[in-house]
Amino acid sequence: MAGNNFCIEINESYIRVGDVKKEGQLFATDHLGAVETLPAFLPGDSEKVIEEQAGYVYNLLNQIGLKKKTVGIVVPDSYTFSQITSMPKLNEKEMLSAIKFQADQFIPMPLDEINLDIELLHENVQNKSMLTLIAAAPKKLIEKIEKLLDLVGLEAETVETEISAIGRVASEIIKQDPTSQDAISKGVLFVNFGFSSTSLYFFDQKLGIFTYSHNFNIGYNLFVKEIQVNLNIDPKKSIELLKGFGLAQTASFRLDTILAPGIKDFSSELQRFLNELHEKYHGQVTEVLVFNESDRFHSFEQIIGKQMGTQARLLDLYPFFVKNNVVESFKPMLGSFAAVVGGSLR
Repeated sequence: MAGNNFCIEINESYIRVGDVKKEGQLFATDHLGAVETLPAFLPGDSEKVIEEQAGYVYNLLNQIGLKKKTVGIVVPDSYTFSQITSMPKLNEKEMLSAIKFQADQFIPMPLDEINLDIELLHENVQNKSMLTLIAAAPKKLIEKIEKLLDLVGLEAETVETEISAIGRVASEIIKQDPTSQDAISKGVLFVNFGFSSTSLYFFDQKLGIFTYSHNFNIGYNLFVKEIQVNLNIDPKKSIELLKGFGLAQTASFRLDTILAPGIKDFSSELQRFLNELHEKYHGQVTEVLVFNESDRFHSFEQIIGKQMGTQARLLDLYPFFVKNNVVESFKPMLGSFAAVVGGSLR
């Protein structure tokens, strides 16, 4: 993004903002912040809720001293539709027709009710094919965000999905291996553990891009509800237990037993992804990076690592930042700002 812009990521739990740029090989920022997303903001259409949410964003921007008025917006995977697909190299008219056909296969909405975009990820000159990211967002969602921005006094220059923004970060922080000529593509699995859904992105280290993705409706909120219902406690206490203990066994609570069904379903989706990755795309995961709501689920990355039989770790962006007081204060949670960083680099 240009120097006069910053980024706002609108997600289900938090609205995160940041003004990030590149300094050499590192990211640099003097402005980062987050405010809770009102539960009724994304799923509803209440003008009162939009106004209230706008007030929180306005106060946040004043608090962290962000004066810029033009922004890039990142919208969540859980409210948008994305698919990475390979297609033959086509002329403009043929490509438009192919994109509309492909979009109609995976988007459960009429195409006249969405904003559709396509991003060329990689072109294979030898095979005369190209790898593309098709992304779409409901027009009603975009209109709601525009109302929010108008109330705050901001103007959106760009709107993109999480997978697009995070793909940009992945390309920056993972070094490509130009010597790799294996038949099997080796790469990093990014696990975007969201509030109501999870996205899995496979980053091909040879190509330096995401080449396969999968989104499924199991997220942080499922595990919070399981604790709440089984222990008959309020959501706040459930959140505290999940962050403090996760699956650890304690004298008072057996959260491992309570959360076992959700973990099983999550693991099934993960295994399905890995099987398809290997069978269809000959991909092999060599590293796993977990982020987003994983900050609030104690040792969640260990659960994923155990299911995959490999080591998984939280996405840590701290080593990639120029150090200052702002970066130090957000050190434990910089990984959750991945979409903000990627959106800022557009």
